[in-house]
Amino acid sequence: MKLLLTLLASLLLNSLPTHAQRTPNLTGIAFEQKQGARMPSKSVFIDADGRDIGIGELFNHAPLVVVLGYFHCEKLCAVARLALLRAAQKAGLSAGADYLFVAVSIDPAEKADAARKAREIDFAAAAPHGTVGGFYYLTGKSEDIRALAESVGYRYRDGADPETFIHPIGAVVATPSGAVSGYLSAIGSSPAEMSEAIRAAAAENATTRASPALLLCFDFDSTTGRYTFAILKFLRLGAVVMTLALAAILYREFRKGARA
Repeated sequence: MKLLLTLLASLLLNSLPTHAQRTPNLTGIAFEQKQGARMPSKSVFIDADGRDIGIGELFNHAPLVVVLGYFHCEKLCAVARLALLRAAQKAGLSAGADYLFVAVSIDPAEKADAARKAREIDFAAAAPHGTVGGFYYLTGKSEDIRALAESVGYRYRDGADPETFIHPIGAVVATPSGAVSGYLSAIGSSPAEMSEAIRAAAAENATTRASPALLLCFDFDSTTGRYTFAILKFLRLGAVVMTLALAAILYREFRKGARA
């Protein structure tokens, strides 16, 4: 019986796709939730129209929804931005009046043209409500990007391929004064969650923390819309469950035969 179970487990696990079994190095990747921390007001970025924008210039208007990623990413970055914009739209929120949408590239090689293209794609796909002054797509120098990322607990690093990054997926909600109020999971955040987070930030209050489950952007397969690494884990779990189920059936039949 033990030999049979071993063979079953081996067969099921070895049948999984080998190309998906490369476990990426996730050392140092995290989204530490620093509620109450202040964003660096002196960090300067360039917007999609080529203008210099200091983060401090965005304070004292409305709560900020800040999403970090990079604009030429073919994985989850664009999905996260669209999810946030659509959640805000469904919640009846208007950028510029109710909140400011701030997308920041973590790639210092990206320039205003990349930000402009990302903005055009997002606007065409999501058609978000708001004024021109309610949306900011920003690129910047490495030191300014790092300062902003560190202030909100966003840890990332270079990916295995050139011009790629391994980074968390999520958004920071900040008060009008630039203090971190809360976090959103971005993908999966409901309109109600978005509305609640923005209302709390507007009142300078802290919101509840986002789910501790960390969604990463590194091996998302854009052709299938799935995580290959995540699929592997679920397949392995399914293989174990199937093996145990088969073992139970065989054991029951074995006991029946023994009693006969």
